[in-house]
Amino acid sequence: MSRLLLTPQALAEFATLPPAEQIFVRHELGQLASGRASGIRLWGQDELYTLETFSGTRFLYRVIGDELQVLGIDGSAAVPAPSPRLHLAAVVLAAGHDGYSDTLSLSGLADSFLGAGIDDIIMVVGGRADSARRELKHKDVTLVVNPEYDDCISRSLRYGLRMLSPGTRAVMLSPGNRPFITADIVTRLIRAFKTHTSTVVVPSHAQMRGHPVLFDTRLVPELMRAHGSCGGRAVLAHHGNELTQIDIDDAGVLERVWTN
Repeated sequence: MSRLLLTPQALAEFATLPPAEQIFVRHELGQLASGRASGIRLWGQDELYTLETFSGTRFLYRVIGDELQVLGIDGSAAVPAPSPRLHLAAVVLAAGHDGYSDTLSLSGLADSFLGAGIDDIIMVVGGRADSARRELKHKDVTLVVNPEYDDCISRSLRYGLRMLSPGTRAVMLSPGNRPFITADIVTRLIRAFKTHTSTVVVPSHAQMRGHPVLFDTRLVPELMRAHGSCGGRAVLAHHGNELTQIDIDDAGVLERVWTN
């Protein structure tokens, strides 16, 4: 087992590496010091060696007696570690009364969520389920039928939330009568969720809140307990201090189609 020493230059260069790459370098240095790894001797330099991590960071070292001296660390060729990908879902509440789902097109809304990279799109429909199936048969969408569509929106919400995949990190909720929501709007909400610590992200336009609303899935148990026609509004109000509101210069977050 060699004693490990990093020169001031190597320490400074190590500090500039991304945290994930620092872990790889520490591992390789530990392997070197324990004798379980060895580098490549530099041509014409009998005492100098170089070693490269699997991600591309190289470091220069030499061994003097029982001391392993790291002289420099070069991370310029390192491949950045991929950032963890969030599994995201959207639940569209499009049951309502017969006339609501009969005249409403859901295809464009599905395309907006698909275009923004949403993994699971769950559409809850009511009495016109056959029409929705025909319209969406070529879309990667999960269709859920709420037989009690005349009851209340919270019942449709529960039907949709029960279909969330394990590991889903966040879910967007939207009424089905919001066909002007675009992929760009959805993408901006996802970006805000990734860069803030909020459990709720809401789009707004002209100081009015709109849709879709993004909820961290830690709030799903509360959403499942919603009653009546309030849907997620009560949960949104309860977590107002954890909310991020994103101003969007697109009235599509507010505009709806009246079908009843």
